[in-house]
Amino acid sequence: MNWFDNILNAIKQCPDYIGKGILQLIVLTLGGIIVAWITTKVFGRKSEINAVEGVLLKRKLDIYETLSGKLEELKAVVMIPSDLYQSAVMALKKEKVTFNAINQNQILGVFDSPEKLTTGFLDLENYIASKKLYYDNNVMIQTMRFQNYFAALRRLLVIFEEQFVDAGIQLEKKEVASAERLLTVEMGLLLQDEFLGQIDKVISAMRQSIKHLSFKHRDEIEYKYSVISSPDGPIMSELMNTKLFSERETILGIVTKATAFGMVDSIMKGKKK
Repeated sequence: MNWFDNILNAIKQCPDYIGKGILQLIVLTLGGIIVAWITTKVFGRKSEINAVEGVLLKRKLDIYETLSGKLEELKAVVMIPSDLYQSAVMALKKEKVTFNAINQNQILGVFDSPEKLTTGFLDLENYIASKKLYYDNNVMIQTMRFQNYFAALRRLLVIFEEQFVDAGIQLEKKEVASAERLLTVEMGLLLQDEFLGQIDKVISAMRQSIKHLSFKHRDEIEYKYSVISSPDGPIMSELMNTKLFSERETILGIVTKATAFGMVDSIMKGKKK
């Protein structure tokens, strides 16, 4: 510190007014340097955090936009053959279940065929699962409800297909494919209003999330039975009130009849050959 002592001695040898002026200049200079250093560290760090948060929020909005687009695609309506439509309507009337056809020979495109329903389910399932990190609490819960609803709907076709696989009958056979498509259309006519309602709930949750956009977007959700599968949990407690779950026995009966018709047609066709 010899240099510092030399500076002090030099200042002491100066007239008082000069020495005081030099000391004030040194204090102001050092103070300015310290303030500048603190400002750079604190506000520079905050600026970096804000920039990162901005990128994440932009990513979140992009994900919501993409998810909303995928959900809107599931709401698209298509025309189906008149005879297929009438067969599905007659089958449902025999079961004495309530349903609301959109318009004559029209149905949601996702219910046009087993392939479209399966493709739609897997595409949405994979997207939702891969973006969970960005969802708010409400969006997360509602998407999980919709995933469970869609999975239960897809499971009806799996139940149908398993019977033929176990019997050694190829699903590609004309009679089997026709029976499964008819079943898919029946499920569409029976459940499409409810299906649309589940979609709208996810979209509504995303809109609310956007209105209160925040980086602190959600608490940790525990993936355990009480949350995911319990009848009293936030997921299943609502789903149990839907037609798909509350009228499951009746719906399974429709699946069983479709399976029986497909089996009979396939066997009879095989005998004719």
